[in-house]
This record gives sequence, C-alpha cells and structure tokens, in this order.
Amino acid sequence: MTLSLPEFRAHFPSLEHYVHANNCSRGALSTDVEAALSDYLRSWRDYGSPWNQWMTVWEEARAALAALIGAGAEELALTDSASHALGMAVGARPPSAGAVVIEEHNFPSAFYLADALRRGGYEVRFTADFPGDTPLERTNAALKGAALLVLAQVSFQSGEVLAVHDYVSAARAHGCEVALDGYQALGIVPTDVKTLGVSYYLSGTHKYLLGTEGFAFLYAAPETGQAHAPGWMAAADPHGMDLLHRELSRDARRFETGTPNVTGAYACRAALHLLEQVPAGVRLEQVQRCVDIVRRACTETGRQVVTPADSGRYAAMIAVAAPDAQDTAAAMQRSGFLVSARGPVVRLSFHAYNTENEAQRLAAWIAGHPAQFQKQNIQEQV
Repeated sequence: MTLSLPEFRAHFPSLEHYVHANNCSRGALSTDVEAALSDYLRSWRDYGSPWNQWMTVWEEARAALAALIGAGAEELALTDSASHALGMAVGARPPSAGAVVIEEHNFPSAFYLADALRRGGYEVRFTADFPGDTPLERTNAALKGAALLVLAQVSFQSGEVLAVHDYVSAARAHGCEVALDGYQALGIVPTDVKTLGVSYYLSGTHKYLLGTEGFAFLYAAPETGQAHAPGWMAAADPHGMDLLHRELSRDARRFETGTPNVTGAYACRAALHLLEQVPAGVRLEQVQRCVDIVRRACTETGRQVVTPADSGRYAAMIAVAAPDAQDTAAAMQRSGFLVSARGPVVRLSFHAYNTENEAQRLAAWIAGHPAQFQKQNIQEQV
C-alpha cells in the first residue's frame, strides 16, 4: 500500500495545532504508534508477563530496521541509544589496534566518549574537513595508523550531508574501519549499509523514524570482530539462564545488553510500517522542497544559512544563524512553530508530513523578525 502525502499527514492529528519542524530532535506522534503503545499496555494488563509475545515483536522490529538499511536481521543489535551503540562499536578493538579518529561533525556524545577512551588508554584524534578548503586532507593525515573512523552521516548542527563514500574510501585506503552515525539521516536519506561499505552503522527511532526514545540499534558487518557487550541478552540463548555454560551469540546480538525495551519495539514496528508506505524518494523530495522555500526567504532577506545549498549536501534540515538561538527558538514556538536551537543556529527540520504552506509560514516568520537573526558568517563555529 502506498500513501499520498496528505494521507500520510492524516496519521498525525497533532499537526493541526502547530507546525512540527523539529524532526531532527523528535518526530511527531502518529495514531499508529499511539495504538501500538496501547496494544503493549493491554498485553501487560491482560497477561502480566507475555515474554514470548513481546520477543516476537522485538524480533519483528529488528527485521524491519535491518530491511530499512539493507542488512540482515542477524547483523543488528538492538540498544537503548546510539551513544551506547557507538561505545560498543569503538570498544570492539583494544587500544593497541590503533587510534580512533573522530570527525568533528559528530554529535557531542562522540566527544564525551573520546574522554572515556583516553582514560582507557586509547589514542583519539579529531579531524575536520571543510568543502572548498582542503577536503579530506586533514582526515587523510589523521587516518595514518588508525583503526576506526567515527563519522556522522548528517551534521546535527548544520544539517550538512557528508560525502560518506569519500570518507569510507579514505579510511579503507589506510586499512581503517568506519562507524557511521545515521541518526540525522535515517528515515529521510535512503541508506544501504552494504553500498556505503561501513563496518558499523548506528541510529535510533525517535527522530525521522517516528518511534520512541530509548530504542536504537547497531549494525555490525559480518567481518567485524567478536567483541561483545557484558549483558545477558548477548547470550546465544538469553532466556536459558544457564550460569555455568555461557555461550555468546555469534551474530550482532552479541552487542546487546540488558532487559529489552519492549515498549520501543512496539512503537518501532508500527512506525516503520507506516513510514514504508511513503516511498523514500518521495519523502526526501518533500523535505527538500520545504528547505528550499525557507532558504529562498533567507537569501532574499540576508539571513545567514549555514546548511550547504549544493545538491546532495542537504536533506531535511536548514540551520539559520541567530544571535540568541535559544530565545529565537522559544519565540518561534510561542508562534506555533516547533523548532530547536543548537549553539549559534536555529534548526528547522522537516518530514514528509510537513507541507509547503507550512514552510512558507516559517519563511514569513523569519523574514518578519530580522532582530532574531544575523547576517555575519558563523560557518567556522559549526
């Protein structure tokens, strides 16, 4: 079944009350996910502890996520956050294997992880490449002798879509693996982990995938090492509860830890079923139309946009410079526009349920409030 964009939007009744342009932080609630959560609560109420039923949903959520990124279900570990997934991927090799290189477009959790890695004896290097300056030269220099490159598919702050293939090629030339954070991409940017050639891919469900917090995953390519998480769900038979004969899972499930987030699995399964009814290309085209409307208004009124305008280098988000981004985001919310602030920018991020009329209303607000935005170039800050 395929849904038109208006039919898709009809699954989100709250959108009649405000403009949800904060999808890079939180997707809107659909009637499908709401119903799925009610199903979970009924199963808990009626049966107390129906783990066989719950684990069926857990595995169906795993399979749906795997299909979304072109992987096999056995290649996915379900986790409670992308930060947790990244920590497991990075820790899958000892400090002696080589340095960990963190590209500076990453989410802040990667930098906190760097602090922990250094305390554990790892060498950590940071790198940043700027298009039009010396693309990939800094990364190439940082990759010598490295074991892993940590990369974000889309910048959480600027909305830039990175040229992942170029980074992967550079890493492979140095015998270096790549861990790719796709949280700001998945659900909008079509993603196939086999085509990308990454060793690890991590994301979660509460943004463009329209699920709940606390439900994420780690893809681990079959050739990655056999390191595992210290948790009972990493066992080959976690429900066997055998304390003496502990056999680990031979697939990506070895990275799983404690009690499964069944609630998140119910929401994930329902959200992905809804999302797949709008073709990926249609989703991407719609959000880019909305971004383009806002960008034109910013250009005409002299607002500073830090998101690249080149084809292929932006998706659902446009980041606009503001002298007090937190204040501007709050003012926009009071006007019925749900957006977010990150450092020196206000982020507007769209989904397929957003309309061009909504984008025009946002553009008009930006044009009509010049004091809330600035013209100076802050590119070096993001």
